Amino acid sequence: ILQGWSRLSAGSFVGTADSAVLGCLATYSNMKEFETIVGVTKSVLKQLLGAALELRTKRIDEGGIDGDLCATVTAADKQAVAVVWPTAEKLKQIKQLAEDKAIQLLLVVNPLWKTEGNLVSELGFGPWRKANEEFIATFERSYQHYEQRIGAPSSVDVATGTRYVSGAVVRILRSYPGSYVAHVVAADGTSQATGGFPDKPTYKQLESMVDSARKAKMEIFMVARAASSLDREQGSRSLDDSEAGSSDGSGSGFYSTSEIDVMDPKQIRRILVNLGLPGAGTPQKLRQRALTVAEAVAAGDTVANAVENARRLR
Repeated sequence: ILQGWSRLSAGSFVGTADSAVLGCLATYSNMKEFETIVGVTKSVLKQLLGAALELRTKRIDEGGIDGDLCATVTAADKQAVAVVWPTAEKLKQIKQLAEDKAIQLLLVVNPLWKTEGNLVSELGFGPWRKANEEFIATFERSYQHYEQRIGAPSSVDVATGTRYVSGAVVRILRSYPGSYVAHVVAADGTSQATGGFPDKPTYKQLESMVDSARKAKMEIFMVARAASSLDREQGSRSLDDSEAGSSDGSGSGFYSTSEIDVMDPKQIRRILVNLGLPGAGTPQKLRQRALTVAEAVAAGDTVANAVENARRLR
């Protein structure tokens, strides 16, 4: 999820950043993702306030590469301050920034707290939760890009033997002050806008939209079904081709460790599933499974043997 929340002081201004700058970027670790989001935040501030703007970045977490990473990006004259990747524990510091009269624009970028869906709220309980929710509500959600699965599109339909017969993977994009636009997305990255909403859509609204789009026979559903089928076939072919890729049977056609290092978690999960390996677990665990196969193949083992060894990993 990529999102930004903004709060404007009286008499200040709002600008519109190019949404392409905020596109989804590949992430390979928490630190890499954090550094990427900080860089995107700087680009947004420069678009809003001028390319010559001097910015200062300050870590406000415990330091290091583990734990909850968080930083502030501040314009030299405090005209604007962005808090990047804050958890609910940083709300106290954000409230202090909100009270600073010198700050005209306060941004919260990719907050890690959830305001809905949790049985136990990260925002506290009783009056403390209420106060935190009211404070968060004073921010305008200025940019959101998130994914919502409707039904079970990846399940294989018993009657047809194919995927994407029902449901859909939907990505919702909203850039202030526009509406929430829903896009149905295929496994190969192809997408098509299928509806818009003035407010953040509920699951039921998205489900109804998907049903209507299917009845209208929108092209994206045929593309998505074909992409899912090709994805499975490609997985089978990649295993066969890897086995036959060299005369000594070493399977050197498999991905190298350097290639896997720069893949995003979804790509790695797809490769693992195609090989018959578990696709569940943390991004780090998925990457380790794939690297285990790649390292064994690079050492001269066959893909089949490498897969069996990787299957034993916990």
